[in-house]
Amino acid sequence: MNMRRILIVFLFLLVGMVGFAQREQIGEAVTFHDTTWYDRGFDFYIGGGMFWGGKQSALYYNGSRQNECNLDYIFSNEYWRREIQEKVVELYPQVGIGDEIGYSEDDLNMNPHYNLSACVTLGVRYKIRNNWALALSYTFSRLTVTNKLLLTYTSVSGNNYKAPEMTLYGKEDRSMIDLSMSYLFSGAHRIVKPFVEFGAQFNYARVKKFDAMLLDKNNMPQLTLTLFDIYGGANYVPGMQTYDVIYGGAGFGFSFATGLKLVVNKYVSLDPTFYGCMSRLNLEVYGQKPFTFNYGVMLRVVMNDFFFYNR
Repeated sequence: MNMRRILIVFLFLLVGMVGFAQREQIGEAVTFHDTTWYDRGFDFYIGGGMFWGGKQSALYYNGSRQNECNLDYIFSNEYWRREIQEKVVELYPQVGIGDEIGYSEDDLNMNPHYNLSACVTLGVRYKIRNNWALALSYTFSRLTVTNKLLLTYTSVSGNNYKAPEMTLYGKEDRSMIDLSMSYLFSGAHRIVKPFVEFGAQFNYARVKKFDAMLLDKNNMPQLTLTLFDIYGGANYVPGMQTYDVIYGGAGFGFSFATGLKLVVNKYVSLDPTFYGCMSRLNLEVYGQKPFTFNYGVMLRVVMNDFFFYNR
């Protein structure tokens, strides 16, 4: 899924729907007694924004031998180790072909974090009564992680220079389905109405990529090795068949959201929203699957069912 294209489409929808709603309602004031936003019925929304993943699950991508995808997978194989050795010698002239290349667990990043990611969300809300509603939403985000570590090398000449650097890059698709109760403070203001949501979450995390790379001076990859076990547990030799593998899976958690409903008219509102969740992802980190706090900020474009009934 191309997140940039999705956000561009979202912006076009945002401009189009708000413009259409305003054109339909020229001269119609938003009144305090307009009950379409809390009477029984459905609201539908689409939104987008930014998402930050929690650092506990980002530890999955630091390369530790205690994780299922780790640096030992490539350094313990004689063929990949030779490839690393030859490429390091090519990129770092101070390293000799006879030097021993490796890594130390002490040099791994123990405080990694996901890069800032975009997210998109779709949702439906059924307004029950007295400002309470039941909401179902789907949110998708593609997260990336970049870690760097210094390789160790033992020089046969006895001279020690700047240590070679290896980059670890991970890519993860995360889907979150939230079933929530929502409360709208409809009497707070005729246009600005705060709301809160809290509920349960079903999530699915899929690790799409986890690579170890050696980069040149222009940060272009010169050697890329996957940390996925694509050879079915067998020790790699050239010419072996590869297999499709899946890392990740289903998890659960708890979510909450709060924001402001900015009433454009009785059809459409714009809801800037802060979203947070405590998620237990199906990613094993140091032998455990911890809860991790994730959060995001987004803008929802909300249409109630009166928007469709009145067409």
